[in-house]
Amino acid sequence: MEHTLPPLPYALDALAPEYSKETLE
Repeated sequence: MEHTLPPLPYALDALAPEYSKETLE
């Protein structure tokens, strides 16, 4: 399984606050 994050309306940091920051950058 791959960790693929679809464009969700809620904050990604709700799922993973550590790596969401890297994703947003």
